[in-house]
Amino acid sequence: MNTNKIFRLFLFLLIAFFLQFHSLKAEDTNKIDDEELPAIDPFAGGVGNTTQGNVEATNQSGQGSGLLNNMRLVGTITGIDKKIAIFSSPDGGAFKYQENDAITETTTLIEVFNEVVIVRDGSNKEYEVYMNNIIKPSDG
Repeated sequence: MNTNKIFRLFLFLLIAFFLQFHSLKAEDTNKIDDEELPAIDPFAGGVGNTTQGNVEATNQSGQGSGLLNNMRLVGTITGIDKKIAIFSSPDGGAFKYQENDAITETTTLIEVFNEVVIVRDGSNKEYEVYMNNIIKPSDG
């Protein structure tokens, strides 16, 4: 008799459990609004290319975007045998250059340091290119 009561209680709880989940339907779920997207695309290439450093380079060299073709320094790799500078173009492409490689027709990569590279333009003027997109004339 005791097992009969336990069996009935178990059966009742099992039916109640299934009825609880059976009443939920797909339409009953809460609809979550789509996440709002930022007004400015953070991955667009043109945003970071209008910093103060390029304005200074434009005023002093007269070339502006011609010095690096709107590319910006995004990384350096220094090893025992090779030193490599990595530049990013506005369309998202990545380019690597070693010391003494031509970046553009008139610009050559001279030296690579940890956070700055030295480039030389066609008129033999040297410029320091920093990772925060500042380009300024080199002192020496």
